[in-house]
Amino acid sequence: MLMSVTTTLAQAQTDGTPEPAITKIKNDLKSYGDIDLYVFKDRAAFLAIMDDTLGLDNIASPEKAFAKLPRSPFTITGRKSGKQIPSCQIFVPANIAPQSGNEIFAQLMRGWFGQSLTYQSSAEQTFEWLIHHEARHCMPEHYGDGDAKSHADEVDADIFAFNALSKTIKNPNGLAADIIAFRMITAALFADASHMTGLSVKYGLTAIDPQEMLTAEQEIVAFRSARKLVFARARALATGVNPTNRELTRAVTELREEIDQGGLNPPSPLVSEILMDLDDAIAHLAPKLHQSVATR
Repeated sequence: MLMSVTTTLAQAQTDGTPEPAITKIKNDLKSYGDIDLYVFKDRAAFLAIMDDTLGLDNIASPEKAFAKLPRSPFTITGRKSGKQIPSCQIFVPANIAPQSGNEIFAQLMRGWFGQSLTYQSSAEQTFEWLIHHEARHCMPEHYGDGDAKSHADEVDADIFAFNALSKTIKNPNGLAADIIAFRMITAALFADASHMTGLSVKYGLTAIDPQEMLTAEQEIVAFRSARKLVFARARALATGVNPTNRELTRAVTELREEIDQGGLNPPSPLVSEILMDLDDAIAHLAPKLHQSVATR
């Protein structure tokens, strides 16, 4: 683990981030080493920070490299003038920071399930969890490439961040339930291969032992198969060009019902598990939406 500590916030890039929320996170990050936490409000602000810390002249085609900014918190490590920069940098888009008024889970799920979700913990704790997740990526053992390595790092970061928070929060089981629901939804519907981690995260946070060893490749294949089934059903239900959130949710509930009744035989038991967990996840975070379309 890194030993020295300099955790800062580029408040000039934000629109008045409240001190209590960020101060707590800054203090929590100190135990992880040299981490700079930046909240940026737009592309210009992001590039200004990058120029100050890494130096855009050290990056080949920075306009192309940062043409599309991620929606979620992300971590950057790098070199300046041939030397490793002294800190790991965590960037948070201002529209998902605590002062924005937006719930980070709702934003990362693209608003499909509403802007105000239902939690067993809280929107604030889920934000903290994602920042601790990013802090795990700052540690040297998370430097590496490849789908399998990236997939394993994502699972590890989720569980690491939960363990860090569970020591101090009042309802760790509630946070675990929120995390599992979030990862099941994103892995099944939106995420790239490295973040198709819902099953692994569920097993890690609930101490469930899968019936057989689950590899990254198996999990990714299973989530891709589940996604194909969901969107095929949603498109069949859609009355417009693209499925609405209600049509997507109905597709999931119908598939779940068919599995329960033995009328659907997905490619593998893992796909059945994902579809059932996905239905439960939507009911967890968006119960009113789920109840409005549930067929069971």
